[in-house]
Amino acid sequence: MPFIIFDEAHKVGFKPIDSDHKKIASLANKLYRSVSKNDLSSFSLTFSEFLNALELHFRNEEKLMKENNFPGYYSHKLEHDRFYNQVLSFTKNKPGKKIIIEPAKLERIRNWFFNHIEINDRKCGEFLINKGF
Repeated sequence: MPFIIFDEAHKVGFKPIDSDHKKIASLANKLYRSVSKNDLSSFSLTFSEFLNALELHFRNEEKLMKENNFPGYYSHKLEHDRFYNQVLSFTKNKPGKKIIIEPAKLERIRNWFFNHIEINDRKCGEFLINKGF
């Protein structure tokens, strides 16, 4: 069973955002599998992909919000920045140690992902749809 199930109920209705969310969920599932198997080489590669996907998604979403004067832009961006930095902090280890995330930290990623979609991204998606996208 996947770690994150991204289905119709989790879509915000704005295709570019939903597509990014689906990719992020897929990468989180790959991270979970590599952690479960203690596969450090797979984890490192997937973690890098995960960070890149987050960064690209946040940048694209923030650009859309800013260009369209989304009223919640600043708080939404702050939430992105906090989460991204939190995910980065999960992997900070002593020099020479291999990077791996504890399962409890993956739970935080999943919880944040669904809370963020439900509370913030739905508003953003509705706003953009109402703007004619």
